[in-house]
Amino acid sequence: MVLAGLERVDGGTVSVGNERLDRMDEDDLARFRGRSVGIVFQSFHLMPTMTALENVAVPLELSGRRDAFERARVELEAVGLGHRLDHHPAELSGGEQQRVAIARALAPEPSILIADEPTGNLDADTGRDIIRLMFEARARRGATLVLVTHDRALADACDRRIVMRSGEIVEDVRAGVAP
Repeated sequence: MVLAGLERVDGGTVSVGNERLDRMDEDDLARFRGRSVGIVFQSFHLMPTMTALENVAVPLELSGRRDAFERARVELEAVGLGHRLDHHPAELSGGEQQRVAIARALAPEPSILIADEPTGNLDADTGRDIIRLMFEARARRGATLVLVTHDRALADACDRRIVMRSGEIVEDVRAGVAP
């Protein structure tokens, strides 16, 4: 939540690239999120009265993108939902809803993609598909992917694994580097 600029720290500093989030006001944080961060929530947070296309396009439209619906269409096709554009969340499976959420997070082309328990509400096979999709999107776009997960196998697939307990870092391991 702090990295995404959604919550403030009680002390210390928060730097993302050359930007100090702890020094930003709410408007600056909103601009930072809009240009730099895509968030995939565990519970999807889709608007039930909007179609898949609208769920992805409306945030783009609100940020001033004139190509919002075309951009949304491209992202939904990239996650395999080109045939489900006009479906509402209730008409989509859990995996399809998560794909809409991923398309929405990727549509503004963020440099950081944050996924909070992205497989927590999915069956094992669908979860594997979603993780593959996110790792592919990260590689294709050169974005930083930050996963919050309790799934040790998923954490082990990452370049770096940071384990926290009660808000404290208790382990920090980089892949291929001895602890």
